[in-house]
Amino acid sequence: MKGIDISEHNGYIDFEKVKKAGIDFVIIRIGWIGNKENHTVDEYFEEYYKKAKENNLKIGFYVYSYVKSENAMNSAINWCKNKISGKTYEYPIFLDVEDEQISNLDKNLQTNLCRLFCNSFENSGIYASLDWFKNKLKINELLNYKIWLAQWTSSNNHSANFRVDLWQYSSNGAVEGINGRVDLNKCLRCDNIEDITGGENEVMKIYQNGSTVENVYADTNLTNKIGYLNKYEKCDCYGIFNNRAVVRYKVDNSSNYKIGFCKWIGGVK
Repeated sequence: MKGIDISEHNGYIDFEKVKKAGIDFVIIRIGWIGNKENHTVDEYFEEYYKKAKENNLKIGFYVYSYVKSENAMNSAINWCKNKISGKTYEYPIFLDVEDEQISNLDKNLQTNLCRLFCNSFENSGIYASLDWFKNKLKINELLNYKIWLAQWTSSNNHSANFRVDLWQYSSNGAVEGINGRVDLNKCLRCDNIEDITGGENEVMKIYQNGSTVENVYADTNLTNKIGYLNKYEKCDCYGIFNNRAVVRYKVDNSSNYKIGFCKWIGGVK
């Protein structure tokens, strides 16, 4: 799936031409959020949403953050909810953390602010560069949310060693219907397990367990334990469903297999 992310910096957009150019989805900036109740909506937010809907493009949102405290983030969350009230969207709402003003926040605080935001929306995630995910955030505490990685490269893939759902691979793209450059994205993962396994050309994923025993459950609420994966055990993985890894593993000392859900989704490769 090919997509773009857009803000008022892109100016007027001819969404009919964008659709014809092969773009499947757009991530629209709501605006930016601050620390003094000064959250500001993007000048083109409403127009972009309306035109994207009219041209049957799938939609997600993002908001650019300057937020430094939990109180400010709670205010920003309420503001975001108000702005998207009544709107439908297929892709997540992302918190964009990249600004120099928040780059020196304590890693624990930065991560907690991200979690506070993501826990406030049913479908949510974090946008950041590889450097931020590695050095300014605790990535392992954010893998229950969607990960949108910014890594601009001419390579066919990113170099992150963690799961990436959406990859912004260029800031210098050209798309018919947009004047000037635009950010280009690839959707690498799907929410629906049928979307992951349904195509005849899809490749089975691998689940690589970490250094502790990982329990396997019969349900995504993790209430009915049916087994476990040993330390560093590898097994087949059908992808992610409801923020759980769907694994097929061999029962110890037998020729039988079981299929279930694991809480830790960082093992999906």
